[in-house]
Amino acid sequence: MLKKVFFILGISSIVVLFIACGGGGSSSSSSVSSIFTVERGAVINAVVTDAKGQVATSIGNTNEYEFANEVTYPVTVSGGFIDIDRNGIKNGDDLDLDFLLTTYEGSTITLLSTIIANPSKTIRDTNIKNLSEKFSISSDDLLLMPSKDKKTALLSNLIFKELQLDDSLEPSEVLTKIDNNELNIQEEFIGVDLTSSEYANLTPEEFLKLHESKIVQNISSLKDTTLNLPKYTGPDITSKTIVNLKSAYISAQCYTKTEDMDKNVHNPCYSCHINSEAPNFIDDFDLQESYAFSENSKKNPFTNSFKDRTSLVAKINDEEILSYINEDNYKDGNGNIILQNKLKYDLPKEWDFSYNGSKDGKWNGYTPDCYFNFDDEGFDKDKNGNYTGWRAFGYTPFLGTFWPTNGSTDDVLIRLPSSMMQDSDGNFSKEIYKINLAIVESMIKKEDITIDEVDENDYGVDLNHNGTLEKTTQIVFKWNTPDTLSSYPKVIYKNYYVGLAKKELEINNIHISPGLYPNGTEFLHSVRYIGIKDDKSGIKLANRMKELRYAKKTSWNNYTKLNNAANAEIKEKDAFPDRLRTISGNSENGLDTGLGWVYQGFIEDIKGNLRPQSYEETLSCIGCHSGIGAITDSTFAFPRKDNNHNQGWYHWSQKDLVGLKDRILKNGKGEFAYYLEQNKAGDEFRANDEIKSKFFDGSGALINSEVEKIKDDITYLIYPSVSRAITLNKAYKVIVDEQSYIYGKDAHIKPLDETVHKELEIDKSTGITPIKH
Repeated sequence: MLKKVFFILGISSIVVLFIACGGGGSSSSSSVSSIFTVERGAVINAVVTDAKGQVATSIGNTNEYEFANEVTYPVTVSGGFIDIDRNGIKNGDDLDLDFLLTTYEGSTITLLSTIIANPSKTIRDTNIKNLSEKFSISSDDLLLMPSKDKKTALLSNLIFKELQLDDSLEPSEVLTKIDNNELNIQEEFIGVDLTSSEYANLTPEEFLKLHESKIVQNISSLKDTTLNLPKYTGPDITSKTIVNLKSAYISAQCYTKTEDMDKNVHNPCYSCHINSEAPNFIDDFDLQESYAFSENSKKNPFTNSFKDRTSLVAKINDEEILSYINEDNYKDGNGNIILQNKLKYDLPKEWDFSYNGSKDGKWNGYTPDCYFNFDDEGFDKDKNGNYTGWRAFGYTPFLGTFWPTNGSTDDVLIRLPSSMMQDSDGNFSKEIYKINLAIVESMIKKEDITIDEVDENDYGVDLNHNGTLEKTTQIVFKWNTPDTLSSYPKVIYKNYYVGLAKKELEINNIHISPGLYPNGTEFLHSVRYIGIKDDKSGIKLANRMKELRYAKKTSWNNYTKLNNAANAEIKEKDAFPDRLRTISGNSENGLDTGLGWVYQGFIEDIKGNLRPQSYEETLSCIGCHSGIGAITDSTFAFPRKDNNHNQGWYHWSQKDLVGLKDRILKNGKGEFAYYLEQNKAGDEFRANDEIKSKFFDGSGALINSEVEKIKDDITYLIYPSVSRAITLNKAYKVIVDEQSYIYGKDAHIKPLDETVHKELEIDKSTGITPIKH
């Protein structure tokens, strides 16, 4: 980190010159006290110098330094070591201070005084104000020594970790990167519960010592990890040039033949293309009736559907594929997130998107930060036991493609904006987060949600909408339309979140509305191989990920904007029927749906390590998440959340899908049973022979006694046999070996010529009588 030292020394030299030339300002002010305290943890044996080159003398073997004469700012600190155990000796976890600390005022020199440092007091005040607002720490407390305030100590430690792990990061860049969400400091800060039993009774100095020791050990572990990160040897994945077809945002399932050789009609289409409910204004149930394609989308881009993989699959033996899927390609043996470290500390140039013709050497997109380490309420925790904000939930898999019997196991997690995890003072509160998650769920599902008992008086919000603040176990869905003031866009809400989010809502930094997530909501979706239980008695969630998919709601669109967007798309299709959508974005920042969401993905490279998806590989996410009637604010899983077990908050690693009942539709039928009835198959491609032989007789009629078994346990339908699971895993491994994702990722063994169109006749009838909810 010598680069950091020279960088800041350069600034100091300029300041000295500025003062000598009569620049004055705060930088030439003299210190009231000649004794300075240096703390990043106590800093011992350092060289403390003022702007005129005067060197202070260390007072004993402490972190206090005294100047003989009047002091001229800035005062800088170099060298020495951070005495974490405060015994005056460099040992144990003690580290060298390998970057410069500085201050332009006062007699305390800390990391926080360094990152706000500027010759202009106005700029320093602005910097400290911004930090104060971001982390809910008073300006006065931020200027204290870390040993005097727990929050200040925590923030200092987290910034220190980032500087230690990234040699290219300068202290002067930290504030900007925090503002641009390029560092994970805010998420980590919020995740540390200072009221927990571990920290609540500690003094600030005791907390600093304990937490700093944890951070140093974490840094050491991560540095060791970076030496062993997998090497990437593949092609540059940052190009936006389409190799295959630009219509690839239309899913492979849409090219299915709805009539078979005997003229029987199959309808898998209604699962996605259905009459929608506001604020989804797509309402595309009519697409069930015909192939409404254009001249530029009639050709099926997913040519992997027509390959015969029989011989390639046969070359992979069972033990080989079982060993492969049992490997964890997300975390290493020490519990570190491999991809996170790769993106932050060893970014390949082939992953670095070029902005204006120049690669900046930094990853500017989502960096994986979920540890898949869940407590008994589905909350994820990092290696140090801090909450990451991610929470897993159980849900009924969407129809067809997302059933394990058709190729993959998966999970989905949600994370709300940081303000929804904090009390009004900015402290992390698990109870507040649970309430806000329940409020969001109520708004998305438009129904009442049961919660653990809370006292509404603690939050000043009538959660059960009975007109009285009292103890309640219900979030009651009762939407009261807010009032828009003359000073639009400020809105007066009658429905509220709790904690700090209530304040953020009142000033319109976040929003609330039925059927919509608050802006800043994130989802994480790991798509995995089909794991096999050790005794081979059934399937489980595999360790190995095929993909890690990420989505974030980056902007708020109200009902009017969403309706206008839907109408604009209809007009576009009418005026320019052959024009394809233009999807903005790139491999590093993700792709924009045009409806306020950004989607990004990571996928296996040829060695099985996760890498960012290319622009073209991510295209296939956009059509389903922005242009069909079945979605709720661009998402599938959360509206299907199961609330029967632990209020639905659990991960598959804690409870699998066994015992999950079939969802009952408005027509009174089970959802999965109805899908079998309408599709006459267990997948869109009608390629799942195992389901066919199990649920249909020789004439293609449903076997009602078998369908009845789904009612109380959907896994009777959606779990494959072990032998089928192993074969599907092999078929997907062939695609990984080919790196042929842009031609289709569905794990087929036999070609699908009989059930899938290679090219469509535009507007040809499907033969389907459309279904409505």
